[in-house]
Amino acid sequence: MSKKEKKLTRREFLKTGAKTTAVAGAVLAGGALMKPGRIFAGAEKATPGAEEKGNIIKVGLNVPLSGPVAYWGVCIDQAYRMAADHINTDGGVKIGDETYMIEIIVYDTKNTVPDARAGATRMIHVDKVKYVVTQAAATMIGTEDVTNPNKVVLQAACWGYRERISSDYFYSFRSEMSDLESGYASYPWMIENYPKIKTSAFIGPDDEDGYSCYEAHQWLCRDHGLKDVGKVYFAWETLDFYPIVTKALAMKPDMLDMSPVPPGITADMVKAAREMGFTGPIHSPAALETRTILEVAGEYATDVVLPVTMEEPQTDLQAYVMDEAKARYGVFNALAGNYYHWLFSLKQAWETAGTVEDTHAVAEALGNSRLENSFLGTVIYAGEEIYGVKRQSIYHCPITLLKDGAAKLVDFRFPKLPSGY
Repeated sequence: MSKKEKKLTRREFLKTGAKTTAVAGAVLAGGALMKPGRIFAGAEKATPGAEEKGNIIKVGLNVPLSGPVAYWGVCIDQAYRMAADHINTDGGVKIGDETYMIEIIVYDTKNTVPDARAGATRMIHVDKVKYVVTQAAATMIGTEDVTNPNKVVLQAACWGYRERISSDYFYSFRSEMSDLESGYASYPWMIENYPKIKTSAFIGPDDEDGYSCYEAHQWLCRDHGLKDVGKVYFAWETLDFYPIVTKALAMKPDMLDMSPVPPGITADMVKAAREMGFTGPIHSPAALETRTILEVAGEYATDVVLPVTMEEPQTDLQAYVMDEAKARYGVFNALAGNYYHWLFSLKQAWETAGTVEDTHAVAEALGNSRLENSFLGTVIYAGEEIYGVKRQSIYHCPITLLKDGAAKLVDFRFPKLPSGY
């Protein structure tokens, strides 16, 4: 077996359960994990007659609810339960003279392709679900292999695998921005606030996710006048990140870009870089929360830029969602806030298409949907020129800065996408 073949891929490593982030453990310990099954959100306050008429829209969450990436699935679960309650108690989905309530059905994929396929198959053929939500690479692949041929609309959070954003996957939507899209908000902010940066080095995992994110890094450097000085890949089982950071700093970068790197590993690398004397900004678009980084890196957590991370409410809706999450789950997870608007985009698509049964019409409407004043401001789908179809969600990007061991929201802007996107 070659050296390359011996490397543990990200997906293989996640299957082993070798690592679980502190934040995921805290969320699960707090009782936020929902048991797989059916949830009729807001049923006690729903519009009278909708359930009796059978006017129910089933939305399936085929997400990891156990294992090392359970945090991601839990955030989807929390967001959709809150959003479904909000929609149902506010009168439901209006299509013509009919009112529909939303029913949430949840299955745990454990972030494996076989479990994702099994969950999606059961949702579609047993539960008769026409709208599915998924999260994480292995789960997305297993789910999409079932949903797309069955003309089921899929909302997914998954970076990389851009070949799957195409007209061949007409019913699939990337409802979460990747580091590429959010970078067209965070890179301009960094250049404005760190005008001396001219070069950037990349650190990422040695797998398809890391390779895809390095490609995004190259695009962002090119489009923002920075020189990419090189990359360093790490294995997911790595525990000592000092050698990795040492290799990156040997390239003499003005800034470090690490992606897709979760908060625990971000914290380790931030601490290592600062202890070795690096003073430039550190950009980590996949961390998406601050608690772990601040706890691990402490005073070393300074000039760390975290895109798409909302720490402080700027609108009444953001305050409502944060307070509601704390009341329900004991903690607000920024990632759940990012997912809150997804169901509202679907609601708009159902009402615009005037149907819940014709998923082709709903997919067309979803691709052309536009939300204003959502949790993350304006939300649209773009990518028609680069992918041939509008299936990549774009929205306002909150940017949180860690400075001297404290987190502060410093910007909230819409990504300025390049021509031809």
